Amino acid sequence: MAHTERPALRLLGLPHSGGRAENFAAWRAALPAAFPGTPVELCAAQYPGHGDRLAEPPLEDVGAIADEIVTDLARLPPADLLLFGHSFGSAVACEVARRCPGAGLDLVLLVASGAWAPGDPARTPRDEHLLPDDELWERLVALGGIDPDVASQTELRDLLLPAMRADIATHERYLSCQDPVGLDCDVHVCIARGDPLVPAPAGRHWGRLTTGSTSLTLGPGGHFHVFDDPAPLLADLARRIPVHTRRRRSGT
Repeated sequence: MAHTERPALRLLGLPHSGGRAENFAAWRAALPAAFPGTPVELCAAQYPGHGDRLAEPPLEDVGAIADEIVTDLARLPPADLLLFGHSFGSAVACEVARRCPGAGLDLVLLVASGAWAPGDPARTPRDEHLLPDDELWERLVALGGIDPDVASQTELRDLLLPAMRADIATHERYLSCQDPVGLDCDVHVCIARGDPLVPAPAGRHWGRLTTGSTSLTLGPGGHFHVFDDPAPLLADLARRIPVHTRRRRSGT
């Protein structure tokens, strides 16, 4: 999405179910103030079946999505990596993080936004991907992640809904996995107090998935709070980048 000639930090946005890389475009303007003095490259994944890849069949395995992303990341110039996964994107972030050491990628922080941790026993299993089209669409619109102009157009709904349904099914399967994910990176969790899908206690289980440190921020807004006003969020993330990493970037 955005390219910096010699980035010190690469921020990779991983979209929600049905989301597109373009959802992160508004973050670009807030980056200089959030990361003063640090060249940051903003990137975002475009899953098959979404955005300009709409003609491709969606991938229905989180690991397969992560494999594609890691392959693309490994082709880019070296830079510290900050993963930001929102909702379904947090599941993708977990699998990308697991593959980073083997791919030689320097992951400094994984951010899980608006998401249950995989395997959390407190989560009630859901089968929303099995809902009829009209009911599933209504629920997605009510969450606020679909533009009102799009929500009322039946032809667009029929075009977009198959990939959304595939994402939701893939996410639900991943969250229900019994095997521990097993991460070794630092993890920061962002949850909104008004999120009807992910309550505040859902942040607790993330600490059981990694040998790294974990932290949690409870903020205002609903499920899509990260796209309402990205400036405070990005400034907070900048403060959470490890001190030794900031010093190395600044040359001190």
